[in-house]
Amino acid sequence: MTATLSDIVSRVAENTVDWDMEMGIDWEKACLIDGLLATGEQPERTQEIVDRCIATQTSDGQFSYGSLDPLHLDWAAEWTIGEYQSVPDPAAIGHGVLEYYDRTGEEYYLDAARKQIEYLRDVERSNEGGIPQQRGEISLAVDGLWMVCPFLARYGVLADDPMAVDDAIQQFEVQRKHLQDPHTGLFRHTWMEQPNSYVQSCFWSRGIGWATCALVDTIEHVPDDHEGHALMEEILRETCSTMVGLQDDTGFWHNIVDDPEEPLETSGTLMAAYTFKRGLELGVLEDEKYEKSAERAMEVCKGVVDDDGDVRRVAVVPGGPEAPIGVTLHGQGLFLMAASCFQ
Repeated sequence: MTATLSDIVSRVAENTVDWDMEMGIDWEKACLIDGLLATGEQPERTQEIVDRCIATQTSDGQFSYGSLDPLHLDWAAEWTIGEYQSVPDPAAIGHGVLEYYDRTGEEYYLDAARKQIEYLRDVERSNEGGIPQQRGEISLAVDGLWMVCPFLARYGVLADDPMAVDDAIQQFEVQRKHLQDPHTGLFRHTWMEQPNSYVQSCFWSRGIGWATCALVDTIEHVPDDHEGHALMEEILRETCSTMVGLQDDTGFWHNIVDDPEEPLETSGTLMAAYTFKRGLELGVLEDEKYEKSAERAMEVCKGVVDDDGDVRRVAVVPGGPEAPIGVTLHGQGLFLMAASCFQ
């Protein structure tokens, strides 16, 4: 008998909560936390993971050991300059931290979020106010949109801090200028301020997913009358209108979405499915083609989950062109996030 989506979700969640989170990368933990919260799976273990990320918050405010962890230093050489220590990545855990504040009202969670917000405010930024991807070099990576923007916007609403909401919008404005292609609406990966150049300029499926997932997750928390609301809706429509036409007949997207020689890949496909469903729910996307595309994507991704609950065919860290394909913590979390939209 064919397994239901609910059965597969439970299998993925049960498998993944047993992984060694102490060795996990911060933003990958964030994907899992958000996926578990969205599906309601493993609630006790989810809170344990979030509480541990707060317990290991650094003195300067970064969650989960911060970007000082040596695990972060050896996999980014192809798209960064010099030694890599991330600025935005630990902040992605803030999504889950604020969810627990929203649920419990415990100041413990809001205080932890405030420390991470203060870190983001204190870092050296680009000339236009963009939060840099790494310490010591002013670069923008599209990943950073999902890591910080939903967190900033939600914090701004919960803590009555309008500057945080404005900051979230500013990150989209800056990245749109430097990373969004004006012809296709797709996002490139990494841009350096000095010299003005791309370290990696491909249209990478998970990179585009970071942008579009950031948009739908931020729109949800930005007040409707905020001037940035219309901007985010416009960017989302621009990007999605191109992405939907690049879907392969299998239901997947290629790892590099406009390169048919690149592998068909799971994480970017899941992020597109999540974006389309959430965009429809928010009323930003309206055409039924997005519903059909999301359903095809989710259906094909169900088939990559093995009997142990491993989500396969995921581009491993750091992703990008010719990335190896395997099983990853972020792939597990993104599967849960996408599946939550279909339950």
